[in-house]
Amino acid sequence: MIESLMDALIDTGKLVPLLAVVYFVVAFLEYRYGNRMGHLMASFGQFGPVAGALFGCIPQCGFSVLASALYVKRLISVGTLLAVFISTSDEAVPVLLSMPGQADMVGHLVVIKVLIAVIVGVGVDLVLKGRFAVKKEDAASVEIQRCDAGSGHAGCCSHGISDTRSKARSLFLHPLMHTVKIFFFLFILSFLINVIVGNIGEERIGAVLLTGTLFQPVLATFIGFIPNCFASVLLAQFYVKGVISFGALVSGLSAGAGLGVLVLAKENKNIKDTFMVIGILLAVSMFSGMMIQLAGRF
Repeated sequence: MIESLMDALIDTGKLVPLLAVVYFVVAFLEYRYGNRMGHLMASFGQFGPVAGALFGCIPQCGFSVLASALYVKRLISVGTLLAVFISTSDEAVPVLLSMPGQADMVGHLVVIKVLIAVIVGVGVDLVLKGRFAVKKEDAASVEIQRCDAGSGHAGCCSHGISDTRSKARSLFLHPLMHTVKIFFFLFILSFLINVIVGNIGEERIGAVLLTGTLFQPVLATFIGFIPNCFASVLLAQFYVKGVISFGALVSGLSAGAGLGVLVLAKENKNIKDTFMVIGILLAVSMFSGMMIQLAGRF
């Protein structure tokens, strides 16, 4: 037990410097450009899914919340919303970037998820032509209407972003707190995984998580769909430990839209529409991971 605790502490401690760098860079980008993202996303018209996929791959969960708020007011299309949801990876990208030897894999992960997001977003909008929500010339009203959605622009972990925000809090305190929080997440997960592996064994864990089967991406999809950054950190840890495949990682992170799903469910008055979005998200996530896993066998 003590050995597992020390191993987890040492392994997690090594990740903190790079993890902090990533979060401070993201905090700066969020502080500098955050309030413009909603206007830009709503201004791209039929190219909204492309913009949504690119914005969504930036490693912070605020964009999924923003996209849901915009969609509720029908300022972006359903394809754009899905593109943001699919390309979002929540905490997984910073966590994986902080781990030695994972940089190339993160690049492949982001590119694959963005491609899936663009294809699905454009495809859905082509099928649902009537769901383009706002004309390009109407995008100037986004800032006022967006505030009425009840969510506004929420930054990572739902912290508020406004013109009166504290510069010190946004650029220093929040990324520092975020780094500490993810450090504890990683530490607890690493410790638990070490204990479980030591007591149960890798083979039994692999059997529970359907290792080597096409059903693992399905399981990973439901894990990733949990609206908490703990889920994406767990998936990242499972992948690095070799417990889940790359296809399962893609499935889990594609389904992991973070708090955006909660905002959509709470604010969207059309329940059928909400279930449609969630259904497409889950189906695409499962299918994408299964195809990647199947392709990896040949």
